[in-house]
Amino acid sequence: MKNKRNIVLVITLVLFAGFFLRAVLQKEKIIQEGALVLLPLAPVDPRSLMQGDYMQLNYAINNELRETNLNRDEIRKRGYVILTLDEQHRGAFKAIYSDLPQLEGENEIAVKYFNWDGFDLAVGAESYFFQEGKDTLYEQAKFGGLKVDAKGNSVLIGLYKENLERIE
Repeated sequence: MKNKRNIVLVITLVLFAGFFLRAVLQKEKIIQEGALVLLPLAPVDPRSLMQGDYMQLNYAINNELRETNLNRDEIRKRGYVILTLDEQHRGAFKAIYSDLPQLEGENEIAVKYFNWDGFDLAVGAESYFFQEGKDTLYEQAKFGGLKVDAKGNSVLIGLYKENLERIE
């Protein structure tokens, strides 16, 4: 009986490790191969006493999405925001879709969104943790840099200054 329990435990741990490794490898692939998108940030408070120094990210596009004339009942929990990219990879809101659409040009990209409470759409990572004491450095952040794959999955790779220089 004890031997069966140990076998089940080992199989469970191996499966868990396998799923975890797969998720990490998928994120690494997005970072390596994904398209760079810079989204303007809206101001927020960059400190938390419980979590250390971090910046709660609020992308300006989220405010634009809230201000659109879309019917709240028609927006699903998950979908895609279509962005147009300029020469510097800065993204601007174009449209919103429930399913992954066919993109019209190379200067467009689809990014997955999550609809948390009926009309509070979240695009990209919602927080960025940084080393303690670097808060003044990250106060300069004007853009969140995302890498986005062809399926709309995104990974936050860093924050950028007004001149599009990555903060390090």
